Amino acid sequence: MKTVFITRAFVILLPGIFSSFLMSAQVASWSFNNILTGTGSANTTAGNASLGSTIAAGGAFNGGTVYYGEGNWPAGSIDLNAYLEFSITPTAGHTLTISSLVMQIRRSTTGTAGGGPNTWSLRSNLDGFASDITSGILTMNSTPATTVSLGVAFMNLPSKIIFRLYGYNATVSSGGGLNRFVYDDIQAGGSTVLPITFDYFNVKASNQSADISWKLGGEGNLSSLNIERSSDGKNFELIKQYSRNQLNAETSFDYVDELNNPSGTYAYRIQMISQDGILTYSSVQTISFDSGKGFQLQGLQSDNSSNVRFRLTTEKPGNYVFSLFNMNGNKVAVKSVQLMAGTQTMQMDNRPLKSGIYILIGENGNQKSNTKVMVF
Repeated sequence: MKTVFITRAFVILLPGIFSSFLMSAQVASWSFNNILTGTGSANTTAGNASLGSTIAAGGAFNGGTVYYGEGNWPAGSIDLNAYLEFSITPTAGHTLTISSLVMQIRRSTTGTAGGGPNTWSLRSNLDGFASDITSGILTMNSTPATTVSLGVAFMNLPSKIIFRLYGYNATVSSGGGLNRFVYDDIQAGGSTVLPITFDYFNVKASNQSADISWKLGGEGNLSSLNIERSSDGKNFELIKQYSRNQLNAETSFDYVDELNNPSGTYAYRIQMISQDGILTYSSVQTISFDSGKGFQLQGLQSDNSSNVRFRLTTEKPGNYVFSLFNMNGNKVAVKSVQLMAGTQTMQMDNRPLKSGIYILIGENGNQKSNTKVMVF
């Protein structure tokens, strides 16, 4: 697959990969131009802005270009019900990275000296609105805009993120200034991504080795991919590593794990490491080299190119599939049959073949065996 680095808008991709990893793009915005609805992006939905219960009755638009919450902003510390709330939800299956919030916010300019909260704090539902992400001072000027850079906690979010912008330490001007917290515009920068997934991940036993194959799907940036093996089902060891360049060049992979006199059960998994160091794993695939579960193939000389023969020794009944390949890797014949345990001679259901060497591969569940076949 070419490019496991498919980026959209940007920035975050694969698990959080973004404020410092991709280029940030707008993923949601709120203009407050006579509306409280937000505008999302291709893979996000922006929730409607709303005021907390302490302020809800005092919300109004002014001039069609700004929105404010009036009255009851606390003169002292934070009132947990005095806030402006807005949210962003990623499309199902995608992850969301928020790299920054750019907010045009101010106190009221009405009256001799204006009025409203002097301090603002930003919190989120990631910790139940328990602590400040950051805080600052409100003035009567909404420019320059206030920019909040968000960290790794806001990368690769799989579900809705809710922000609350609190106002406190409020003053009301003796000259008639009103207690207002005013919002001109809020923009969220970041990215969305469809995380890297496996279109397939297969492991099959083949004589003295494990044949491992997989294909990556989805979008994302990986710094490396590792194949890990376990012989006890608990402790895994690294057996093969793929670099970012290798992953960026291909999407389908095959690897043969050569084993020394294998016996018992082996487990395999794939570890993926994103650019920001986040680890994710594939499902675990197991194969067995226990006696009673294997089978052997032996190619027999074929005098007739329409009659490719082979000997098969099985130690358990089951459905066996045999595939015949030429030396170019093209499948030229296939046969599926239900067999009992034992040794028997069989032949492929093939059309006349050119003289030469062919490879016969037999499969039974996660067991695989192969042999060469000469056609004269």
